[in-house]
Amino acid sequence: MRNLVAAVVVGISLLPSPARAWNDLTHMAVMEAAGLGDYSYLAAGPDMAKEKAGGHEDGNHYRDNPKGTVVTADMVLDQVRDYNCRCNGEGHLYGAIVAALHDYRQARDQGKYARYPRGYASHYIADLSMPLHNTTYDDFNRAHHAENDGVVERGVTGSTRGRVDRIAAEIRGRMKRLAPYRLPAARDGMARFDKELAARIAKLANRSMALGYRMEERAQAVMTSEEAYGQLAESALLLKEAYRALQ
Repeated sequence: MRNLVAAVVVGISLLPSPARAWNDLTHMAVMEAAGLGDYSYLAAGPDMAKEKAGGHEDGNHYRDNPKGTVVTADMVLDQVRDYNCRCNGEGHLYGAIVAALHDYRQARDQGKYARYPRGYASHYIADLSMPLHNTTYDDFNRAHHAENDGVVERGVTGSTRGRVDRIAAEIRGRMKRLAPYRLPAARDGMARFDKELAARIAKLANRSMALGYRMEERAQAVMTSEEAYGQLAESALLLKEAYRALQ
């Protein structure tokens, strides 16, 4: 398993990508912090897919929100139909989260291999907390995106597994500071689950967007470590709760 994790991460790191949103080990650490660590390497795969999917995957990773936008649950659900669409313009990250979770539940319930959609959903939920994936891709965003992607990995050394574990531990520490919440169980009705999930996605999207534009206003090129870990903790908590509710 460790060799597979290392191979996936190395392979992805050799591919060019503009605006990836969080580096690979960070994506893996979010999944680990959410209690899904056995398959955390799958969270790195969606960025690799972008290189081969002919544009079908790109728009699932971001949403270009002009300053002043207020994301709502209805906006989130309205994006679901655009999942895997090459209509990438503004992006449809929020709907991609809902759609990937649907894919996971459907595959699992049909006895099919459900780990891949689990990895996609985990990746998108982590992208949700990256501020510059929720703001317009302007000059500020382009100039500072890559450095923000790797902010929590900077200075963390050692093996792939050791680095993921240390980042995950920091995320879990911040998760303890967050107010807990419960999503409705999907078995009691997907419509209610989707509505509450969309509201949570919208809340984190607005938080992320606000941080991104605040950074731009202050000419703050890079998130502080505390800001980044606070964002990642929000993603990990949402991921953890979404999978609990889907069981």
